[in-house]
Amino acid sequence: MLVGYDLVYFGPERWAGLWRNRHQLMTIFARRNRVLYVEPRAYLRPTLRRWQRGEIKWAELRRSRLAQVRENLYVYCPSPLTPISGRSPLQEVLDLADRWMLWRTMHSLGWRAPVVWLSRPTMFNRMGQFNAALTIYHVVDEYTAYGDGNLASRELIREQEQRLLQRVDLVIVVSENLLRSKRPLNQHTYLVPNGVDYSRYAKVMDSDAPPPADIVHLPRPVIGYSGLIAARLDMALLREIALSRPEWSLVLIGAVDDRYCAAEWLTLRQMPNVHCLGIKEVDLVPRYIKAFDVCLVPYTLSERADNASPLKLYDYLAAGKPIVTTAFAAADAFREVVRIADSNEAFIRHIEAALSEKDDDLPAKRRRIAADNTWERRVEQLSDIIQSHWVASRNQPGRRTQ
Repeated sequence: MLVGYDLVYFGPERWAGLWRNRHQLMTIFARRNRVLYVEPRAYLRPTLRRWQRGEIKWAELRRSRLAQVRENLYVYCPSPLTPISGRSPLQEVLDLADRWMLWRTMHSLGWRAPVVWLSRPTMFNRMGQFNAALTIYHVVDEYTAYGDGNLASRELIREQEQRLLQRVDLVIVVSENLLRSKRPLNQHTYLVPNGVDYSRYAKVMDSDAPPPADIVHLPRPVIGYSGLIAARLDMALLREIALSRPEWSLVLIGAVDDRYCAAEWLTLRQMPNVHCLGIKEVDLVPRYIKAFDVCLVPYTLSERADNASPLKLYDYLAAGKPIVTTAFAAADAFREVVRIADSNEAFIRHIEAALSEKDDDLPAKRRRIAADNTWERRVEQLSDIIQSHWVASRNQPGRRTQ
């Protein structure tokens, strides 16, 4: 692992909330390095509405923007005084103020030439701001497929990403499809898939602790999903499962983002055998997955799905549970231990087959695969890439690294 480096990760979301790959990676890096996670800036209009409602107090403006969440790991929350407006020249003034406040925070920590991680195409303006020794663009999704698919929006994101890809030192992607699409624009593009906190799952799976109270009394079998509940899920498929097998308990845990599926989500969660248990602390998630009889990855087949590396797939493998997925690209690598369905009818048949699974070797095989895909191993891969490129760049006088 890297030792003694300063890392700055510009995140697309607040640190608190659903744990994703960036939380896992930065937490492990912080064991032997210093990490600063920079939360995204708010937008001007929502900030003004918060002012009008009295939600922003003067104490909020005076408080430190920096919080230490664990040893060597800091979170920086931008000031409400520096929101994103999108209008010139106000935007340039706010950008300058935001950059100065963040630079002052980094200076107080003694950071001079950090490794800077960018996580969205829109972060191009962060290039060259902080004397970065190395700049990394971390691609975990196909961002041009976000939102409502508006062509103008997709083209803008594509242009922003192309500019960013051409300027950064390293590009890290999580799937083969992303590797194929990003590498032509940056030869220093590397595949580092997602992983799993295997030790957390091993501890739960090897214990005799009872399931959580809100799942223990549900009628069995329990068919479960853990992760973000959003439009990328095939809501029609989930509804068909619940309708055709009313004796099954369909359980969903995780945060909900229903911006593009509100009606479908409302219909689904009103069904009597569908149980939406909400967001769970990261330490509790393995206990819920242990209580599942079959685990689901019911993604709608799309460009986003085919570029994904689902964290939940590794979590399910670490629990040794039977898994049924739709036919997105990343699932194919685990075909020996995962059931992949090409239709709604096949998906339900696969669940039935999983419920009567007879191969006693499969749970152990799944857990062995998970044990080979830990977050620690991913951090080691990233460390090797960073260190080799750091040495190479230092041996090339005058090479642009910011």
